Amino acid sequence: MKKILIFATAVTISTSALAGNMSESTDKKAIHSQEMDKQSIENILQNEDMERLHREMTLYAMSEIGMEARLEMMTKEGRAYHRALKARQKNTAR
Repeated sequence: MKKILIFATAVTISTSALAGNMSESTDKKAIHSQEMDKQSIENILQNEDMERLHREMTLYAMSEIGMEARLEMMTKEGRAYHRALKARQKNTAR
């Protein structure tokens, strides 16, 4: 009876230790993906052409220049720029 109790305790302890190691590795993966996201956001935001278009779009609003800038921003690159800009604003608000 004593051997069974020792065995059950050993299994419980080893299982909890293994579960603790698994949760740490998933946390590291989440942290790494956040760092990669930050790097990719900064790379996207360094695009000078998109930055110029965004500035024109916000500065000139509904004028002809602003509408032309809006049309040029309606690409995958422009949408990625806006998503990165929102993500950076969201991260700095914390």
